[in-house]
Amino acid sequence: MLDTIIIDVNSETSIVFGGINWSALIGSNLAGQSEKIAASMKATHYVAAGEHSASVGTTKLLSYKTEDKGRNFYSAAAVFAQAHQSGVLITTQEMSDGRVWVVAAHDGAVIRDTDVLVFKNEADDLIAEIKQRHSNAIEISGDFETLHYLNAKSQLLPIKNAFQKIPTAAKLLVAGLLVLVIADTCWTQYKKYKLRQNNALEISQYIDEDAEWNKAIDEWAASIKLDGQKGLLHIYTTLGNSVPPKIGGWNLLEVNCLNAVAGWSCNARYEAGINSSNLTFKNNLPNGWEARWDGLTNAIGTWTIPVERHHIDRQKIPTIGDFSLNYISSLQRILPALKKVDITSPTKAQIATPEVFVNRGHGDELITIPFPSDNTSGIELPSIQTFDIEGPLRTLAVLPLIEEVAIKQLRFIVGGHGSASTLRESILTAKLTGEFYVR
Repeated sequence: MLDTIIIDVNSETSIVFGGINWSALIGSNLAGQSEKIAASMKATHYVAAGEHSASVGTTKLLSYKTEDKGRNFYSAAAVFAQAHQSGVLITTQEMSDGRVWVVAAHDGAVIRDTDVLVFKNEADDLIAEIKQRHSNAIEISGDFETLHYLNAKSQLLPIKNAFQKIPTAAKLLVAGLLVLVIADTCWTQYKKYKLRQNNALEISQYIDEDAEWNKAIDEWAASIKLDGQKGLLHIYTTLGNSVPPKIGGWNLLEVNCLNAVAGWSCNARYEAGINSSNLTFKNNLPNGWEARWDGLTNAIGTWTIPVERHHIDRQKIPTIGDFSLNYISSLQRILPALKKVDITSPTKAQIATPEVFVNRGHGDELITIPFPSDNTSGIELPSIQTFDIEGPLRTLAVLPLIEEVAIKQLRFIVGGHGSASTLRESILTAKLTGEFYVR
């Protein structure tokens, strides 16, 4: 029996029940991530994640089901999730072959391991499992609005390879140009290759490329100072113990600390209150603070927090695979307590290409050392992933960080005292930015 049932709405539209694998994404550019994941899983179609839902759905539709040109396919599970944007909801539908379609959604996102076609007893077991995982899950029945939600958020998009994305006219034009230039290009590239080969051979006779590159990476590592988990807890507790909510009748609005050479450069902004003045602010400043003013109703206290940071140990930098599995898993456990988490994809660290002076019989000559082509010593170039995290200030006390992290900014804002606190909202809202180092 097939894992997917496709029901035709009309000559141009079909709805797919079951057979779609759903998984949650984090970070930015969710649509781009969705297509990459679908391609890596060798899927034929996918439902893209986005602002409406952080879940991407991937599936393999048989070719005879999709051979009609111009026909659009939509996910019934994505339609259900769109129609139910709040809470954890479960629904079932008996299909024509006697099986039961089971799907569940959490705040508008399809829950993983649902959107399946199973027999009645299996459906009951799956529903019980979902309710065990989500104590607030509610099972609903009856038809739900379908046609209204057949849109880009529920459409199963076909996977196209790079060649298929190129228009036919462009393919013909490129082919013609390639025929005209290929002979000249091949000869030019061959000459360049031989020149590079000769230069590399000549350089290798004078210079140890591996040693020079290891030295360049060590110099880069010495310029990076890390905070790690202890550094976050230190600045968190220091601010909590040293920043008064009121100074001479002035009320705290926000605190902002930036990474500096000697530690942290901090400032706290206060708003004028009853019987406050610049003089009352100045006379009641904590020790080590300096005062300045912004207009008549804002006062700012500035101070520095000394801290000793440590350098990167190249051998302890986590691999991208280990970071993605272990650290991201620990971060995912506290996502419900955060408003925003953006982590960029890894980009190679900007390491200066090593240069040395060599005397080859014609005086000193400055030579640029290329990265070893064979890399027999296994040199690994570090990469950087920047992050931007927002949430209640209290969440920073349990926020996991790897040791190979440099915090760039910690800022928190005091909100209105009349607003209610939730898991993701608080009177004190914090913003944390920085860089993870991986390899």
